[in-house]
Amino acid sequence: MKHRGLLMAGAGLLALGACSEPLDLDMRDLGNGFDTSQAVQSVAPRPAPDDRGVISYPTYQVAIARRGDTVTTVASRLGIDPNNLASYNGLTAGTPLRRDEVLALPGRVSEPSGTVGAPGGLQSPGVSVTDLASDAIDRAEAGQPAPAPAAAPAAQSGFEPIRHRVQQGETVYTISRNYDIPVRSIAEWNGLGPDLSVREGQYLMIPMSAPQGQRATPASAEVTGPGTGSVT
Repeated sequence: MKHRGLLMAGAGLLALGACSEPLDLDMRDLGNGFDTSQAVQSVAPRPAPDDRGVISYPTYQVAIARRGDTVTTVASRLGIDPNNLASYNGLTAGTPLRRDEVLALPGRVSEPSGTVGAPGGLQSPGVSVTDLASDAIDRAEAGQPAPAPAAAPAAQSGFEPIRHRVQQGETVYTISRNYDIPVRSIAEWNGLGPDLSVREGQYLMIPMSAPQGQRATPASAEVTGPGTGSVT
């Protein structure tokens, strides 16, 4: 029996040595979400919000919570109904929020206000027309050129992230695998807590590196049926 075991072990080593390709084990389902795919791609940081905590994209807007915020205080800052905002995000109006936590807005509020920390951001508010006119006169008398006009309010620059609504049973790890995006990027973009927990009905921004119109879809949506989609 002992000799048979040695022979079987030797045969196994020979079989491995005869392989033309290196052994590649798929360990994505091990280690609590460990993923060997190409999800380590570089993802840009989340853009800075405006002075109200709002990030605007062409098709939706989100609000970023501040320290000590609740759903009610965010709604009050934006002038919207707190119960509507809460139910839209699977919460109650008095729920305390983590700093940097993301709330999806059920309707569009006014476009970016104040300073936006992304390239092409807006000018700071609070400059009066009188101050601008006085400055223009002073520059004209001194023979200095007039400054360039301030940028008009516009949607946040950069690619629009996919907005994913968490379904029952989903975790940040399954969502990460579906979109092939690192867990860390999803956590940073959405202000997730140390336990990385997500709730049913929560909206998550999924940062994609591809331009609009070429954005990736969840990997699960690309799975074909048995015997289809490939020669094999």
